[in-house]
Amino acid sequence: MTTGAADIGTKRDLTFVTITFRDELDLLRLQARSMAAFLPPSMVGEILVVVNDRDEAAVAAEVEAMRGDYGPLADRLRVVAGTALFRWDVGPGGPLHWLRRAQAWHPRLAFRSPGTAWRGHGGWKIQQVCKMAVYREVTTDWTVLLDSKIHFLNPVSPADFFSATGQPRLICNPREEAREDWLAPSFRQFGLTPADAGPRVVNGIMPLPIRTRLLGQVTEAVEERAGPLQVLFAVHRQGETEAMLINAYCVAEYGSLEAEFDTARPLPPVIMRTTTSELIDVALDRVAAGEATLALHRASVARLTAAQRGKLVALWRRAGLVGSEAEAAAFLDGAPLAGVAS
Repeated sequence: MTTGAADIGTKRDLTFVTITFRDELDLLRLQARSMAAFLPPSMVGEILVVVNDRDEAAVAAEVEAMRGDYGPLADRLRVVAGTALFRWDVGPGGPLHWLRRAQAWHPRLAFRSPGTAWRGHGGWKIQQVCKMAVYREVTTDWTVLLDSKIHFLNPVSPADFFSATGQPRLICNPREEAREDWLAPSFRQFGLTPADAGPRVVNGIMPLPIRTRLLGQVTEAVEERAGPLQVLFAVHRQGETEAMLINAYCVAEYGSLEAEFDTARPLPPVIMRTTTSELIDVALDRVAAGEATLALHRASVARLTAAQRGKLVALWRRAGLVGSEAEAAAFLDGAPLAGVAS
């Protein structure tokens, strides 16, 4: 059993981290309200919202304006610019690496289409950087990585994130269901092949609880080999993801993913762009029955049937996240939620 396993999540020893950008600010507000309603203050050391947007200052100001939505946790919110997490003086040198750094600063040199994140790079790629490098800002023993699309709809306990032995519960798939285009390049960063993967492989869906020290070790190991994370993901990424790199590091350093994580956690309720209507019903029913989280992708809302919208609105109303059915319906149709005064 991990030392102090029974106490994990009870001494403000978790930092919750969400990476966000302008288009997801309304989902972030919903998450903030859900944290206020369902995260025990004894669990939360800090809430870090990392801004992953071309206009960091403006988006950061809008996040600060949401402070009141965090309710009793408002004083634990800290907004961090994504670029504050970057390091440049890491990794190998040489002409190729300096060219890649130049391409990171000037995306057109890398023939990249305009994106929403730093220097016009793709938001999803730079999000991976932020999730790994955020350890530099975390002061607690444990980090819980989130996305803006995740919100809480039922009471949360440490058991949602940690096993009885104190291992963080990682959402995994059987090896045969793993994304090979993510697994192979991530394992290659540590001199491994896909054959080295164990019977369970990380899925990549959040929440992802992790020991902060381990997150730092993974980040530093990747940067030592490949150079600055922001350059790797912006310019010469071959398919690596933050979750798969964590998986690969554990195999390389400790022999297995299970050395650091409980890998038996099933997929939580999710409504993504590709989720079938039948599975959307299953996700909503699971939340109604008591599952703590729901991941709702903003692009999936238009696919909800009238009955599914009704179920979702009822769940939000039950949780106290919206003031009325009309407010919820308007939100689903694209209207912003009204803020709570700080």
